[in-house]
Amino acid sequence: MFRNAIISNARICTASYTRSIHATPAASTVTGKVSEMADKVNKKAGQGLASAIETGEKAAGKTKETLGSTTASAKQKTEDAKQTTQETTEQAKQKVNQAAAGARETKDDVKGRMSK
Repeated sequence: MFRNAIISNARICTASYTRSIHATPAASTVTGKVSEMADKVNKKAGQGLASAIETGEKAAGKTKETLGSTTASAKQKTEDAKQTTQETTEQAKQKVNQAAAGARETKDDVKGRMSK
């Protein structure tokens, strides 16, 4: 009987006292942390490369625009130079023709004076 009283008292004590257990998420392992860091580094490197590619494309576009405008400008200057050369050539031809006409007139005058 004495035994029964101790056991029943023990059950009451243990039954009334419960320990609450709080579950926490498992801590990430070292390999998990390493893979996360590798993923972050990979993403950052990819973003940096994408940014560099975009910058290169923009620079190439601006270079094409500049070369296009420079080419157009050079063509215009070439056309202007051609036109100026043609005008100068025409003026020179006119002066040569005038000089030739003046020389013919002088020749005819000299011939006319000599024959008299």
